[in-house]
Amino acid sequence: MQHLNQLYALSKRNIIVRYKHSLIGFFWGFFKPLLYLLIFIVIFSSQFSSTSNHVLYITSGILFWFFFSNCTSQGVQSIVQASGLLKSVYIPAIFFPLAEVMGELFNVLLALSVYFIVMHWFGMVYTLQLFWVLPILLLFAIFSFSVTLILSALNVFYRDVGILWNTIQPAIFYLTPIAYTESLIPQRFSFVIKANPIYYFIKLFRYPLYEAIAPDFYLIGKCVLITFISLSIGILLFNRLKNQFITAI
Repeated sequence: MQHLNQLYALSKRNIIVRYKHSLIGFFWGFFKPLLYLLIFIVIFSSQFSSTSNHVLYITSGILFWFFFSNCTSQGVQSIVQASGLLKSVYIPAIFFPLAEVMGELFNVLLALSVYFIVMHWFGMVYTLQLFWVLPILLLFAIFSFSVTLILSALNVFYRDVGILWNTIQPAIFYLTPIAYTESLIPQRFSFVIKANPIYYFIKLFRYPLYEAIAPDFYLIGKCVLITFISLSIGILLFNRLKNQFITAI
């Protein structure tokens, strides 16, 4: 119970600190994807002439990209930034990257509530299939946590990891069909897109949000497998390195 209270306190702290002295609070989490949406509409509008409801198409992917991006960008530094707490109070080290993901999960759920209202104006159909978003989001959060575990553990020993991750994120973003459709990808390069695990999760989200249908169960199985493998690697690596965190920080 004490550990649960610590995890709750860390997650709450992350949320409060982020929006402290902010005039519009969590709405910033929605405005950033909205800004990107406007940019993509202006720049790539000619590419979406054959895409039905391209506003809904882009937004159904971009919200979840920023969820993953925020989790990992902030989580990669979570152990290093918590050095004072780790040295003075016993808190399981794994709670720091986990608290970052939990804080972002809270933020994206709030952003989704705004998204559901705004996207209705752009043709979103309210169906029971929308409930699929919650289990898919939970699965994606676990995957994001596993990546955050790996990055945060390595960053303790090699600070270049955090810098490198923030550098390559834009490349990963553009290698994910968020602002464009898969049909625009040359066949000879399709293997590059399909080597990106984010691609499968974004595709999974689009079933209930964009197409208003139940997800493909084969794709769900693939995402579960990706999550299981990445989480296993993350936990094994983190547990192997965590006893050296204090001396390395």
